Formats: sequence, C-alpha cells, structure tokens
Amino acid sequence: MLVLAIFAAVTLGIPLGLYALLTRGRRRTMREIKDEATQRGWEYHARRWLGDPTAFRINGWTPSGLNWILKSGGTDGDNRGWTVILGLRIPKLGGETDTAIFPRDSGRRDSVLLTTRLSPSMQARVAVFSGTVAGAVTFFEHAREFPSGLPAFDKACQILALPERVQEAPIDAALAERILHWPADTITGHSVLAWRDPFGLHFQARLPAPPNWATITYFLTLAEDLCARLPSPVPAPTPSGFVDSIVARFLQS
Repeated sequence: MLVLAIFAAVTLGIPLGLYALLTRGRRRTMREIKDEATQRGWEYHARRWLGDPTAFRINGWTPSGLNWILKSGGTDGDNRGWTVILGLRIPKLGGETDTAIFPRDSGRRDSVLLTTRLSPSMQARVAVFSGTVAGAVTFFEHAREFPSGLPAFDKACQILALPERVQEAPIDAALAERILHWPADTITGHSVLAWRDPFGLHFQARLPAPPNWATITYFLTLAEDLCARLPSPVPAPTPSGFVDSIVARFLQS
C-alpha cells in the first residue's frame, strides 16, 4: 500500500505541479480581472462550460449609465494571428443596422454581398427566419464606404454606413490610430469588428492571447469613443425569427 501511495503521489503530483507552475501567470491575470471588475461593482462570471479556463463574462456599465456585456473566449485555433475574441455588446444602443466595420481579409463583405440582391419575396422569407439577417441584407444594399482618413487603417479595415444616417466616418483618423497601436502593457489587437443590430451595438477585438486587465480597460475606452461618434439608434422590431430566438439565448450565456 505504501508503494502504491508513493507511486500515485509521484504519478499525479508531478503533472499537477507542472500544471500549477505553468498556469500561475494565467491564474494571476484572471484573479486580477475578477478583482478589478468586482471593485467597480460589475458582475464577473467564469464561463467554465466552454472548457476554456480563461473565458469570462462581465456585466458592467459606462460612466453615463449604459449597461454592457463583455465576453472573452478562445476560438477553434484555425485563425491566422488571433485565438481569442473579446466582445462587447451594449443592448440599449441596438436598432436598425446602420454601421459595420470589419477586416478586409475576413471575406465577410464578399460573402454577404452575394446574398444582398434578393427579390422582395425572398427577403420576406429570410425575415421569417431572422429579421436581423433581413435587416443586414437591406443594409449592405444601401451602405457606402466611409474611409477613416488613415491609409494604414483603411487598407486593413472597411467602414460601411448608411449615408442618410451617418454624416461622417464612424472611425476618424485619431481613433483609427489608437485601434492600430495598442499600449505596450496590453495584448495588442489583431483586428476589430463593429456593427449595430436589434440585439445591440457590438464591438469585437481579435486577440493573439487572452486579455489582461490593461487590455480590457483600453478596449472599453475604444468602445466608448466609437459610441460617441455614432448616431442615435433607429428602433428596430424585436427579433422574433427562429434564428433570432437561438441567437438571443446564446447572447445570454
């Protein structure tokens, strides 16, 4: 029995000890994020069901009192240069889609534009399944590009908006410069995405590693500056399609 106990201790103790040693920095970072969020009165939740020990959700609010939901979690690892998505959603800023910002190399625009030239009857069918998708189709039919004025950013990202709703680029050269160049103590974002739909205003950063607290605070500052440049939302019908109901449940997780 003594030999078995020693063997078990060695067999389990070494890998567990190595795991604790190798993940010490990660666990310290997660504790810092939780402590900083809690000190501000925000709600922190670990998303353990994802199987990712660094995945979390924070329910907080802006200085002006707008509630937001911040989520972080890993991806499938098939992406070039990024493995984590840090995403913010502000429900009260949701409405008709009037703005979309995404990387030019994502293929998103090409894939969406292929479906934008739909007949009215087809659009009605799409709306039955997802009013949100139907709104996005209408948006891409009428949107035009609004360059930021910073060539490096405009080469990497595309900014689309409805000209009747947006008078100036949602991202100007100063904000674009800050999106491209993150502070040294942050996990520098690989790329960003943003869009408005009936579920809220969404802002995402693709990261090469899980965020630290400095990354989160910088990301929230970028989101606040973006919100300040966007027009007030135009109310949209509450999403009621089959796909929308699934998305709504997913957003609550």
